[in-house]
Amino acid sequence: MRYLKYREEDGFLSMGLDEALLSLRAKDKIIDTFRFYSFFPSCVSIGYFQRLESSIDLDYCNKNNIDYVRRITGGGNVFHDSEGEITYSVVMSEKNAPENILDSFHYIYRGIIKGLNNLGINVEFKPLNDLTLNSKKLSGSAQTRRSGVILQHGTLMYNTDLELMERVLRISDKKIEIKKRVTNLSIEGYSLNKKELLKCLKEGFEENFGKSKEDNISKEELNIARKLSLDKYKTDGWNQK
Repeated sequence: MRYLKYREEDGFLSMGLDEALLSLRAKDKIIDTFRFYSFFPSCVSIGYFQRLESSIDLDYCNKNNIDYVRRITGGGNVFHDSEGEITYSVVMSEKNAPENILDSFHYIYRGIIKGLNNLGINVEFKPLNDLTLNSKKLSGSAQTRRSGVILQHGTLMYNTDLELMERVLRISDKKIEIKKRVTNLSIEGYSLNKKELLKCLKEGFEENFGKSKEDNISKEELNIARKLSLDKYKTDGWNQK
């Protein structure tokens, strides 16, 4: 697999890059690729089928420099804390993953699971698309498929501000719900800096999928992503549909 070096960018370009990689993989212009990135500034990514106004506190986000962007993948709404969360992303030919949706989620997740296991963190895969630690959600993922290619991306909360998450997301009985169901590595007693965590996650992917070819985002990938960011992901027509 190809490994793209860690990046930090806003949610619009982040989603543009994921879609650009998906499109180029579908045209066989790139090989199966994985990457890690963080949203900066903090951002809420909205599941493709979710409604914006009922998903997040828009006024609070606008006043506190928190972006929001709709994904092309399904699933729920996710708060990406710029100071406490890493997002992983994989584009992979369907031929290289299990056909069954549930099995494919678990298969791709194995890189994350192995990386955390190597740190002594025993996470469990919880169908359909979560990882749990001590019975609480640590990571969630979402997936879409296009032209024989899978895009799967998801969160890993190492120090996410759960109080801020409660403030941003609109969830029924949200304080009780989030504190009962969600955790991060710091809360569970694992104090890891981002650099150390990224190293172990990369090694976990390589143990599962083979040695990777480290690379930078190409000009073509970045140009496609920037166009998608401007023409699609930043528009009200996309985010408020």
